[in-house]
This record gives sequence, C-alpha cells and structure tokens, in this order.
Amino acid sequence: MSGSAILHRQAVGTRVAWSTTQRNPLNKSLLSLAALLAATALIAAGCGSSDDSSDSDEPAPTKAAYVTEADAICAADSEKITNLSANLPTDLNDPVVTDAITNEILPIYREQLTKLRELTPPEGEEETTAAIYDALETGLDQVEEDPQALGERKTFADANEKASAFGLVDCSS
Repeated sequence: MSGSAILHRQAVGTRVAWSTTQRNPLNKSLLSLAALLAATALIAAGCGSSDDSSDSDEPAPTKAAYVTEADAICAADSEKITNLSANLPTDLNDPVVTDAITNEILPIYREQLTKLRELTPPEGEEETTAAIYDALETGLDQVEEDPQALGERKTFADANEKASAFGLVDCSS
C-alpha cells in the first residue's frame, strides 16, 4: 500500500472501524471534523464575539454571506489537515497519530474557532451559532482529553448536525 493511504470510518456494530484506501489517512474523518469544527466555531464566533461587533456600524451579513465566509475558512483548514495527515499511519492508536492530533491538528481547529469568532453572525442567528459553537467546543475538549475520540462519530455528531441544519457545507461534513 502506498504512503498516501486514507482512513475511512465505517460503522461496525456499535463501534467505528477504520479502513484504508489509496488516499490520504485520516482525510475523511479529519475533513469532516474540520468542517464541523469550522462551522460550529464560526457560528460560535458570531455568538461569542467581542463587544466590538455589537457596536459596529456595519450591518450583520446575510445568512448566505456568512455561510460562504465560514465555509471558506473551513475549506482552507481542511486542506491544511489533509496535507498534514497525508503521511500519517492509519491507526489512531499509533503514537505518531496521537501526537499529530494533539500538537498539530487540534491547534488548527482552535485557530479556526478564533477566526470564526471574528465573524459577525447574521441578525437573529446568534443563538443558533452559539449552539453550534458550544457543541464544537465540547467535541474539541473531548479530543484534547482523548485524541482517539477524533475517530468516534459521536464526538462531533451534535456539532455536525447543527452546522448542517444551519446550511454550512464545508464546516459540517
């Protein structure tokens, strides 16, 4: 198998199993996580933004404009994670993978949250974006405590569902 194998999550009973193909390892799960995280982060960013946003003379963006901007942030970070994970082993228990998740992947997601928080949410969507952010933050905290949680669908299921319902694509896949 080439060095560009990719991890794929597959439901096996009540557990998630990882399989490989001739793609990037961790790509699908990391891209999905990145998208989820970005979506929740960006929405949370709008809800948990600084006091400056409420005093701004600029109008809140439309939902479509917000989704476009947030998805662009998520897409860029997904590319970073894809490149980072290209040569990683496919076993989430491998110490190299655990180290990469802890020291390289999580910081990308945390930075993404910061970028997303700088976005002003659409008017009337503050509670929705806050809920996405809260769900994402919970998932990130779980991965920080246990890097193998990155491979479990339940870790970001709530965030993904909320981000997708909001209309985020790159931030919820």
